[in-house]
Amino acid sequence: MPPSRFRAGQPVCLASGLLLLVGSAAASTPDKAPPHGTARDQAHATKPAAPAGHTATPERIDVSGTRRTLLARTGTAATKTATPIEQTPQNITVITQERMAVLNSRSVSEAVRYSAGVSDYGSKDDPRGYLGTIRGFSPDIYLDGTRTPDAASSQSFSIEPWGLEEIDVLRGATSALYGSGQLGGIINAVSKRPRADQKDEIDFQTGSYGRVQGAADLGGALDASKTLLWRFNGLIRKSDTYAKNIKNNEIYVAPSLSWKPDAKTDLTLLASFEQLDAGSTAQFLPAAGTITATKYGRIARDFLSSDADYDVYSKRQAAIGYSFTRHLAPNWTVTQNMRYAHLDLAYRFVTTSALQSDQRTITRQALLQSANYNNVTLDTRSDLIFHTGPVRHELLTGVDFRSDFLANRRGQRAAPSLDLYDPVYRPITWPTYATTTNTNETESQTGLYAQEQADWHDFHLTLSGRGDFTDSLTVDNLTKLRTPQANNAFTGRAGLLYTSPIGLAPYAAYSTSFQPQVGTTRLNTPFLPTRGRQVEAGLKYKPPHGTPWGEDFMLTADFFDLVETNILTTDPADSTYQIQAGEQRTKGFEAEGVGRLPGKIDFLASFTYQDPRITKSTTTAQVGQRPVAVPSHMASLFLKRDFRLAQDLVTGIGGGVRYTGNTAGALPETFAVPSQVVWDLVAHVDYRRTSIQFNGTNIADRHYVAICTRSVACAWAPGRAVFVTLAYRW
Repeated sequence: MPPSRFRAGQPVCLASGLLLLVGSAAASTPDKAPPHGTARDQAHATKPAAPAGHTATPERIDVSGTRRTLLARTGTAATKTATPIEQTPQNITVITQERMAVLNSRSVSEAVRYSAGVSDYGSKDDPRGYLGTIRGFSPDIYLDGTRTPDAASSQSFSIEPWGLEEIDVLRGATSALYGSGQLGGIINAVSKRPRADQKDEIDFQTGSYGRVQGAADLGGALDASKTLLWRFNGLIRKSDTYAKNIKNNEIYVAPSLSWKPDAKTDLTLLASFEQLDAGSTAQFLPAAGTITATKYGRIARDFLSSDADYDVYSKRQAAIGYSFTRHLAPNWTVTQNMRYAHLDLAYRFVTTSALQSDQRTITRQALLQSANYNNVTLDTRSDLIFHTGPVRHELLTGVDFRSDFLANRRGQRAAPSLDLYDPVYRPITWPTYATTTNTNETESQTGLYAQEQADWHDFHLTLSGRGDFTDSLTVDNLTKLRTPQANNAFTGRAGLLYTSPIGLAPYAAYSTSFQPQVGTTRLNTPFLPTRGRQVEAGLKYKPPHGTPWGEDFMLTADFFDLVETNILTTDPADSTYQIQAGEQRTKGFEAEGVGRLPGKIDFLASFTYQDPRITKSTTTAQVGQRPVAVPSHMASLFLKRDFRLAQDLVTGIGGGVRYTGNTAGALPETFAVPSQVVWDLVAHVDYRRTSIQFNGTNIADRHYVAICTRSVACAWAPGRAVFVTLAYRW
């Protein structure tokens, strides 16, 4: 049987034809301003719609180049159009480059702090990837609008914040535009791109854990007419972390080149390479000795439960692609984004199996793993604006394709036990390579999607729908078993928002999701995709232009109800197999504020209440339980104020507090991980082109457990960490 990804060609060709037919039929409709011009009309008066993950447009460059702010103006990822955030019927957070710089975001996990509904698993350092949750579910990670490999596994595609223009946090089901994915939402990272008004920057950072890092962001025009623009982002770092042998050494380079022969055409080539070397990856400690003290006391915060002489986590990844935008008419834009990514991983680690009855000795398993991952994504779409009487329409149609190939090899064997309070690390006998897992997995997804955004007076209606065709083939090289799977799915979204003259915007939305599941039941029946549905209702407030107390902030509050079905759970007839009889539900409330308060005080604020529950399972003890590591309560507040002491001298100081409620440490919840309160601090001095910034996290040095996922899989959170960054800009 030929690889399943090649069977997707017919839908791709069909969709491309539909795009051209729809666009040419409507392109003749002039884009006249409606009687009651909306903010979205004003955005399109200066530039056509920008694609998700694309920021190289004149209006957006001017805003970010002349005024650094915590509040973004538009959120293109939620609708794949340049829709103002206050007119989007969904709770989204756009994390600007300034926000990442102020918080000294060293990872995606740190960048999404102070966002409502988002947990970062207790701030635990982990080089493998983003392991947090949104609304109780693990999110997928996107780069420039297309999905990256395996966000929550050891073979994840790393995202380096230094190379980003912004990060978009989309809460809730996004399958209507993006295809298969988790119900809780996605995180979309947006790469830095060449710009005509490039401000070059060189940074040097040092601080806790022996961290030494140098970074550069350079670029500009290659010709006098500024039709060719270049940019180079590079970073090199040597650093330990809070735990022994968990390192954070990295080399990162990301060159890009833009060709803009005229005002209607933009072709940008994007490339990146990253080498990440981490030694060990995580702590796997028992709850006895971390959550609770034993008669021997508590385990040291920097304790290594693995083995420094054996452990290796070495990941090399490269990506190359392009973003092409062509304005065929003042009201019609065609965009195509493409990326090829390759990743290879060498991973050796010793994990904890159990705590012995003496309460101080752990039994362990040695793992030997490698992975080779290839990922191709292609997204082509048409964005057309037209009017029918008083109604303004923005019609988005598109087709995207994704192909993934993963060669996964793993060996496993018993390792010497280890004393938690008087460790003696005995030599590890290597497992035999690829004897536990030896699989090749091929998966493809082709999706056709359409979206209508209709504005009538102050009402904004968004209707989205998508049909997906997914194929996968798993080949077990040990058993020679081949498991093909093919699933089709339709997902949709409907949202309505009203913008009042005083800046209040109530909205309501309904959306659905799906996610294919690899594998078969005991009867060799392929698993069906999980299916999800979400109801969300909320209120946004952005002060209208000219408001006396300021207009550079936005508040959002919403209620949500998410249900996911077809979740894998234990087969009651044979516990070595699984069936799809599980269901999980999350209800909750979120509130978030971002921007500038009167008195020139920049602020970030959030509050989250959520009730995640397993509502169906073949394991009776799990029904009604919370999933592990998902807090029910979160709250945060960050304030910062700058002071101009002289014409060329500016200083500033700020601080924040983050609260995370207790979480289930195991399933069923036989114990809980206590709640956490963490304080952060930032201060800076800017003199002309030079700045010095101080950042401190967990500044009070609170000693707490970040996460437990089972009784012998707990990890301490980092203690106090301080960093100083020296930057020169010109």
